[in-house]
Amino acid sequence: MPRLTLRWKLLLFAAAIAVLPILVAARTMIRIGEDELKSTANDQLLAVAGEVTREINDVFERSWLGPLVLIRNALDDERLGVQEKIALLTLGIADIADIVALQITLEGADLPLIVTQDEFSQRLRGVGLDPLTTLRVPPVKIWALRRSGDAYDGDLAYVPDTDDWLATVVLPLRSTFAGAGAVLSARIDLNRLRQLIAGNPFTRTGSLMVVDRDGQEVFTPERRDRRGEAIVAEALGQLASTSRSLGVAPYVRADGEVVLGAYAFPRPFRWVVLAMRPQADAYAAVQKMTQSLLLWGAAGLGVAILGAVALAFAISRPILEIDRVAAEVGRGNFAVRVVRGIRAKDEIGDLARRMNEMVVGLGERLQLEKFVSGGTMAAIRRSRQGVVPLGGTRRRATMLFCDIRGYTAFAERHEPAVVVEVLNFYFQHLARLVQTHRGDIDKFAGDQILAVFTGEAAERRAVRCALAMQAAMAGLGADRPSWNLAIGVGVNAGEVVMGAMGSADRMDYTVLGDAVNLAARLCGQAGRGQILVSQTVRAEIASSPDLVVEPLAPVRLKGKQEPVPVYQVRARPEVAPGPHEA
Repeated sequence: MPRLTLRWKLLLFAAAIAVLPILVAARTMIRIGEDELKSTANDQLLAVAGEVTREINDVFERSWLGPLVLIRNALDDERLGVQEKIALLTLGIADIADIVALQITLEGADLPLIVTQDEFSQRLRGVGLDPLTTLRVPPVKIWALRRSGDAYDGDLAYVPDTDDWLATVVLPLRSTFAGAGAVLSARIDLNRLRQLIAGNPFTRTGSLMVVDRDGQEVFTPERRDRRGEAIVAEALGQLASTSRSLGVAPYVRADGEVVLGAYAFPRPFRWVVLAMRPQADAYAAVQKMTQSLLLWGAAGLGVAILGAVALAFAISRPILEIDRVAAEVGRGNFAVRVVRGIRAKDEIGDLARRMNEMVVGLGERLQLEKFVSGGTMAAIRRSRQGVVPLGGTRRRATMLFCDIRGYTAFAERHEPAVVVEVLNFYFQHLARLVQTHRGDIDKFAGDQILAVFTGEAAERRAVRCALAMQAAMAGLGADRPSWNLAIGVGVNAGEVVMGAMGSADRMDYTVLGDAVNLAARLCGQAGRGQILVSQTVRAEIASSPDLVVEPLAPVRLKGKQEPVPVYQVRARPEVAPGPHEA
């Protein structure tokens, strides 16, 4: 049988199946288009639900909770007498939008002290309602909310005579009021939220709905029960759990209509915000796109047949060149490169460029067998002809040591394969945080990580990385309490020697010096969930508004004649910096 060259194989293959790829491609494009349109519709629903949720959060936190906290803090001032505090409530309710009543409930007292907004009180009197009776929150409910730890009440009160919805915010006072324990509470008129939802532009093409934790519709007098709808049941399941995330799913209504829905969860209230749209409307463009693709596919069939011969010859030349380069690489020649077809702006050109990139990468990986860190890669790229010389240079760096607590006990109770799997599981999450904060993992040693941070704001990035590590471990540990694993972290900054250490055949690109040793000692002193930093690091992060630095008793460390000042770092709860914030 005569031998067919690659060129003739491509020619025969292209001519034989010229029609089939076009058909397959048309169907693939239709499917991709359908998926993209569906994805776009789902993304829009998620965006609308998320946007409404953020607006609810913003109104609550900025317009209501913030001013109430200021009033609560003023009431806690023991320099003010009872009359001054009552005057403060009267002035405060006149200046805060949507707050229709402020109430102080005294421990052991049956009747609370209540101040109402004049305009809202007149509305209630206009329909024959007593403002004090309507707006008063029963003391039993106040103390129940305080014991539960809730700062606000998601259970709504509806006033049908005025068509108003009210919510309750509860803020315990830290000082006494008239000699007794007291709680500040407020009644909030939710009309602004109702108008915000009703006026959303999405309501022109879809519908927005809010349901409470019992599945009843909010802002509708009928309070319809929506728990029978699949998407509502799914959202309420997440609402009842500790894990709340945006969700999107199609479901079928009782009348048989298929609807796309997305949901989100406002922070202040135990609600679910749902954005819904009929599937037929969302996917109407799919049918039009399908018809268009079929027409273009038919036209493309003729072009494909005519271009098959030319394509076969155009493809074969660069492929034969790539084959030659692959053979050279197989013989160990990593200096060879693909030349023919490299400028082509098509898949063959991409393949040629990637082949060259692969050859370069293989050469780098020969050197990477001696190194493990990101600093090693930088050293190789800076070196001449890919050869990294032994030796180091003095540089300022910040070292983060992270050690898993409880690892020894865990290893004794489990098989080695399980121990390795768990260790890799944690290292995967922790290493990702180091990379996010622009650090470099120098090495993994047993259950310990050494990460090095250099450059601008290295100390702050290292400390924030440590905080993120502790948060990640807390989250992972909450789902796996039987593992009983945590981490201790030590951070220090100073002059180190950084470079390639070892022999010409086996190197380790690392950092050495007293500053490294001190970071390791701090890590050894750190307890479960604790972050200890040196005085040098403390001086660099002291001005960070999102960090709380607490001095601890000086400790004696190995290799140090005098006790070493030690500081503990934690995140300030009200500040949440980004991972790259300087």
